[in-house]
Amino acid sequence: MKINPKSFRSTLHVILALSALLLLLSGCLPMDSDQGSADAGHTQAATTETVTSEPYYPADFRDLSIPGELEWNREKSVSINTASFTGGILNFSGRVEVNSLTDFFINSMKKDGWNVTGTVKSRDVLLAFIKPQASCMIKIVEGGTLGKTEVTVYIAHTNG
Repeated sequence: MKINPKSFRSTLHVILALSALLLLLSGCLPMDSDQGSADAGHTQAATTETVTSEPYYPADFRDLSIPGELEWNREKSVSINTASFTGGILNFSGRVEVNSLTDFFINSMKKDGWNVTGTVKSRDVLLAFIKPQASCMIKIVEGGTLGKTEVTVYIAHTNG
């Protein structure tokens, strides 16, 4: 089998051009802020976007405020509603610092009528809250999946 030199050169030129294009395009992709991006503009934009995310309340729990930077992990969550009980285990993750999350939950839970009954701060943070006919425990774990902070909320309300 004989290879045509002109065809081979044309193919080689196309491969080299595509490789160069891929290298150039990959240089335009944004880097995660924790990877040490040298471009302060990207870091600032990400920070601004994070700060402007509004807190929200999960559908079944109107007295539990969640920071807008956290995404709900449906596959790791469960919600239970019966005539006498509403509760669940809710899982969220996002690139949020543990201390700011801790402060957020303590402050927002107080605003929603919860009383802090205990805190445990070590590598992970555990926060415990109660209110009449309800209890809630929040576990905050830094550096979970893909370096994201993971939050698990255990919440229970007695209905009636």
